[in-house]
Amino acid sequence: MAEALSRRLEAKSLAGVLILAGGLSTRMGSPKALLKLPSGETLLDYHVRSAAQLGVPILIADNGQGFATQVKTVGGSIRYIQDYQPHSSNTEFDSKHSAGPLGAILAGMQRLLAGNESQWLLVVSCDSLVNSLDIWQFLAEEKAQSLPNRATVANKSHVKPQMYCLADNERGYPLLALYQLQLAEPLKAYLDSGERRVMRFISPINQSVPMPQDWYMLSNLNTPEQFQIACQQL
Repeated sequence: MAEALSRRLEAKSLAGVLILAGGLSTRMGSPKALLKLPSGETLLDYHVRSAAQLGVPILIADNGQGFATQVKTVGGSIRYIQDYQPHSSNTEFDSKHSAGPLGAILAGMQRLLAGNESQWLLVVSCDSLVNSLDIWQFLAEEKAQSLPNRATVANKSHVKPQMYCLADNERGYPLLALYQLQLAEPLKAYLDSGERRVMRFISPINQSVPMPQDWYMLSNLNTPEQFQIACQQL
């Protein structure tokens, strides 16, 4: 019980966890969110169970595929959200086209912003076996080390909102990341302009955090072979 209380105290600046379950699974051959782990639970349930330990709202975005209704994990405040649909003044832009993962992230921010004093949204995608609790503890430590430097800035209104993104030695993982909720306004403007590229949006605000090497094989799972190898590491 003491350990659970400690986790909740550590999570006081965390507004919620967003689980992205609607990504394309072409190379995997089946929806990643419904992949079965050796324990018998789905990948989505695995992430929900981990996120529930943080004691914050759990948001599930599945791009309208209905995976959220199949969650069997009990515990935690689970909410299904629909992706943000951009409103563009560009007549060449198809407003019905999916805004991709950024649309889900913005929807999560908007859901949590109202009346919430916490500042951060943890994003976890269903192409990884790195769990929410471990990601939060790892990134929160990095956040705690870097944010005091920003507090010394004379005019805090000029301090840009930030995000912290896990990275290996080849790439960053913006869908395994912490986003400040204050990014909602610039993200909305970005999507409404017709943009979709994740890396272009995060480039000016991202602080990449090298992940532990034993997480490399648990991240960016795109094929059945990669998933099986990752399961063996659990």
